[in-house]
Amino acid sequence: MNLEHLKNKRELIVAAGIQVFSKKGYHYAKMEEIAVAAGIGKGTIYEYFTSKLQLFQEIMETSFQRYHESISTEKISQMNMEERIQMITEGHFRFCQQNMELSRIIFWDEEIIDEELKEWFYSKRKEKEGILQNLIEEGIHRGELRDVDARLVTLMIGGILGQIWVPIVIEGWDVDAVATARQITDLIMRGIKNEKIC
Repeated sequence: MNLEHLKNKRELIVAAGIQVFSKKGYHYAKMEEIAVAAGIGKGTIYEYFTSKLQLFQEIMETSFQRYHESISTEKISQMNMEERIQMITEGHFRFCQQNMELSRIIFWDEEIIDEELKEWFYSKRKEKEGILQNLIEEGIHRGELRDVDARLVTLMIGGILGQIWVPIVIEGWDVDAVATARQITDLIMRGIKNEKIC
């Protein structure tokens, strides 16, 4: 990521933090490395952030806002269930493709030792699950989906999305977000059974 275009020092520090955290993880990243990546003195970071944890938390807040924006739309209330799943899946693909460094931090850093941060991650995950489960329940209520366990379907879709980032971010899988999201949506809605053979 080229940081030269960033004028605001706070933005510069956050962008440098994303770079360093995504390469080293939270535990092994050092504020000195973030300062070097930002091209500023270490003391300047502390003018904006009191600790590495506070900087990391701001990065996480920013990343979850971006992620939420990538999978939400004002039109969702007018969409049918299939269109909603397509939109969520496509948004997830696009976020991973356009925010690879942030994706590494969100989905990969298992070495966060701070209990408060773990609780925050857990609450964000439950919040996302709650939104998706409400959509599934609404689809069941409207008769678009079979009468199935909404929580199980939520976990299934969440599991699919949770695994997609690995080939994109770690393995460099160059994929068409729209076409692939359409195929995944079709598999979720219709399964893998070949109806021609039955």
